[in-house]
Amino acid sequence: MSVECEGEAPEARDAPSGKDGAPARARAFVAELRRGVATHFTSLRSKVVGLLTSIGVVLVAMSGIYVFTTFNQNLAHEANLRAGAARDVLIHAAARVQASGELEPILSAIGNAPYIAEAAIAGRDGRIVASSHAAWNGRSIAPVASAFADMDADTRRPIAIDTQRQLTGAGAYGGDYAIWLDLPQAGEQAVAIIRVDMERLAARLTTKAWNTMTWLTITAILAILTISMLVHRIVVAPIEALRDFARDYRRGAAETAQHGDEIGIVAQALAASVQAAADSEARLTNIASTDGLTGLGNRSSFKVQFAGALAEAERRGGLVGMMILNLGGFKDVNDTLGHDAGDLVLQRTADILMGCRREGDIVARIGGDEFGVVFNGIKSADEALEMASRLVRAVGAPFRLGAQELQQASCVGMTLFPQDGRDADVLIKNADLALSRAKQEGAGACVLYRHELHLRAIERNQIERDLRAAVARQELKLYYQPKVDVATGKITGAEALIRWPHEERGFIPPSVFIPVAERSGLVVDLTRWVLDEACRQNRQWQDDGLPRITVAVNVSAIDLRRADLTDTIANTLIARGLSPQYLELEVTESMVMEDVDTVIGTLRRLRSLGIGIGIDDFGTGYSSLAYLKRFPVKRLKIDRSFVSDIADGREGHIIPKVIIDLAHALGVSVVAEGVESADQFDKLRELGCDEVQGYFMGRPMPPAEFEVFLRNSPAGARRIAASGTAA
Repeated sequence: MSVECEGEAPEARDAPSGKDGAPARARAFVAELRRGVATHFTSLRSKVVGLLTSIGVVLVAMSGIYVFTTFNQNLAHEANLRAGAARDVLIHAAARVQASGELEPILSAIGNAPYIAEAAIAGRDGRIVASSHAAWNGRSIAPVASAFADMDADTRRPIAIDTQRQLTGAGAYGGDYAIWLDLPQAGEQAVAIIRVDMERLAARLTTKAWNTMTWLTITAILAILTISMLVHRIVVAPIEALRDFARDYRRGAAETAQHGDEIGIVAQALAASVQAAADSEARLTNIASTDGLTGLGNRSSFKVQFAGALAEAERRGGLVGMMILNLGGFKDVNDTLGHDAGDLVLQRTADILMGCRREGDIVARIGGDEFGVVFNGIKSADEALEMASRLVRAVGAPFRLGAQELQQASCVGMTLFPQDGRDADVLIKNADLALSRAKQEGAGACVLYRHELHLRAIERNQIERDLRAAVARQELKLYYQPKVDVATGKITGAEALIRWPHEERGFIPPSVFIPVAERSGLVVDLTRWVLDEACRQNRQWQDDGLPRITVAVNVSAIDLRRADLTDTIANTLIARGLSPQYLELEVTESMVMEDVDTVIGTLRRLRSLGIGIGIDDFGTGYSSLAYLKRFPVKRLKIDRSFVSDIADGREGHIIPKVIIDLAHALGVSVVAEGVESADQFDKLRELGCDEVQGYFMGRPMPPAEFEVFLRNSPAGARRIAASGTAA
């Protein structure tokens, strides 16, 4: 056996045998059939009708079988009765005759009896010796001998002969009966053959059978119809009512509640559960579409209602105005007075907008501090702007919040249907663009969307895409503009200025792409790259023997609020091997006045590392002197707008003088930017300015050019000469 198993192929061992494969295929077929039945939907009415129809067919079939069986039994019984009557006559006559031939008159009489076709007598050898039909005389019936063996000699009862199996010739008929005769006076035995006329007998019984079959069929049909009506009334109709109720509970509730049985209980429970589910769904829908704080619709419901208003305006014609109102300085309210106060401001704004709403207008809170308003049925853009201005004035009215008296500023961006678009999403986007412009114009501004705003948005998107690609391909460059000590003329530092040489547009100004980088979040990557490149370049200049100077890098408000800014700068200094004293960060005055406590904490951590902090554009951000005293600042930079008219002979020197005196009083040095003439330089030196920066000292230069400039500067020449003497 082991040798045979080793010789078998693996496929032969793994393959199922034909005996096992057939049941497996059958089971798979049955399973597939069950799946098909399970997934095919059939109504309950159809199932009941199909079941009752099947029962009716079965009843009719059973009736037919019963009638057919009864017919055959009755036919056999009638034939037995006819043959038995002939048997009694023949047995009585056989007891008195001297020979079998004397029975021929009796046979003739029997043959003429109703439903008897023939009668004959045969010997034990099967030869007919007398008959009611002369043509039968002398014939031989072979099975007669076997019939003698089968007949009961005691009872002499007639036995039906299956002619198709046992008799041939004259005996090939279903109504032939063989009767055992004993002729005592003749001293012999014989067999009487009685043929019953089965056709006539069956014809008489067929009519009765058909009548019986007809009544049974009618009875079965009436029974099925009665049962069907009862089942429909008791079971199907209530269940269909439940189905209709489940499909539309409002229409079916009254019907299902009428059944006073188990189905009625189920219907009432179903009605209660569906009603509860409907109530819950309504509450959830209301919650999902409502702002929980103000009770107004939220952004999703606003878009749905706005789309409906546009569809209505499309049918009837007319203008629809949509505006987005933004609360100015809302973050300051949250930061200074707390979020509860901010919630009250939002609720107050919602109440004002709802109070000013006309019939048919839509008001919703679509963002944190933004509200959307739809004006239906306006006649012109001027009317829409007037309504928006009225809302801005209402929101901006002074009010008291606890012990504080506030005045909430706001601005609005607005768009119109159909001139600005026909789709709700497009119009909302247009209003957002107009709102961005309104924020730039300041509090109280109401800006109507113009196509130029869309073009600017496309331009910003294009700049953002190109800027991301430029950062990835390292196409940005750093230029360096020198800072010069006013008293000695030495280069004390440089400001790193980012430049973007676009392959198609040429140099793109930072004023164009930096705001895009700040809005897109790309400014974080830009700042990280600028810091790394500036530190690397400064360290390389030091390694090349150039004078050690400080390089200033501008950081944005987003960078200043990042928690990891200090770690990022520290890691960059370590990686580039640059001492912190040669790095300075410049932040704008308006930047440090946002989230003051957080900014002061960040600046102090940076200052503790030894990094210098300078405030750029000083004098333009309305900073508080109390805060200025707390800032760990090393240098103030006078904005170029104050430097441009410092030497015009009028009073342009007053503000720079105040800034310089203030900085010196606080122990802070001062640098003036935008110095472009000798007169400006001389005036700043006269006022006591420490350092200057501008085209008069040197324009922004690429690293190689700045290196040459640094080598040839007075400080650089002395440093190089000193290095040569030491060598």
